[in-house]
Amino acid sequence: MGGLIEHLWLKAIVESPLWPHSVDRNPRRAVETYWRYKMREPLELEHPQTLNEKIQWLKLYGDRRLWSEWADKYRAKELLRECGLECYLTQTYGIWDRAEDIDFTTLPDRFVLKCTHDCGSTIVVHDKKQLDCQRVVRQLSKRLKSPYGYHSTELHYIDIPRRVMAEELIDSSSDPTQQRSLTDYKFWCFNGHAELCFICYNRGQGAHQHHVMKDLYTAHDFNPFREGLVESERPAADQPYMVCPANYDEMLQLAEQLSKGHPEVRVDLYNINGKIYFGEMTFTSFGGIMRYFTPQMQQHLGALTNLEVN
Repeated sequence: MGGLIEHLWLKAIVESPLWPHSVDRNPRRAVETYWRYKMREPLELEHPQTLNEKIQWLKLYGDRRLWSEWADKYRAKELLRECGLECYLTQTYGIWDRAEDIDFTTLPDRFVLKCTHDCGSTIVVHDKKQLDCQRVVRQLSKRLKSPYGYHSTELHYIDIPRRVMAEELIDSSSDPTQQRSLTDYKFWCFNGHAELCFICYNRGQGAHQHHVMKDLYTAHDFNPFREGLVESERPAADQPYMVCPANYDEMLQLAEQLSKGHPEVRVDLYNINGKIYFGEMTFTSFGGIMRYFTPQMQQHLGALTNLEVN
């Protein structure tokens, strides 16, 4: 009963309107509180061992300025251009400080709208003629008014300018290798070394939008490594293995190039009809509270995370 009472007490703190002020006033205490609320155990910050624990340490003591730049969906595109990697970018149609300023008349029939400072605000438009523009503006305006990152103590998101971006919608309809949604190749990298390729596909829709199929492969030889996932997150035993893309080595090289200088980062890429697209760089996957890796994998990836790289 004591554990339940503490959990409810921590839940009330984290969901309180005063929580952002607590995060600003004492980030370390906030990170420790949020961890205890989610994991139901104290956070080890003095001698972190697992990947989750080290991500919490990096939230507080890592180079969050770089994290903020790369997590900014618009700024990340500028950084790729500066690296001479523009060929991996989708086309950007516009960037606005206010949702009310979006000029829908200049946008093509198919496009994507998203806020540049958060996660989960993406709106996919397959047919502009069917779009309720006023509803979209209201939806995005609400997201722009909400600072992202406080709830899960992902402090680097708080410093990202809040804007709306319109960009190209990747057409995967003619690619037989794609599932019901874009196949997302997430490379877990450690200062220029890719260790795992974590693949997500068949994302749900509507009430099941958060459901996604997961698979795991070693990064350099693309061998199945499903035992690194907890049983509840593994594909069914009869689920076929993913086919390695023909230009997989190019994807691997790109992920490792982008990850240099970062103790840990997840580099997300797409591969449509043989063309590679940059997705995003994620430094605090699930807020650094990932439950899909086994304890053994958490320890292994934690050992690869060198905190002195900062």
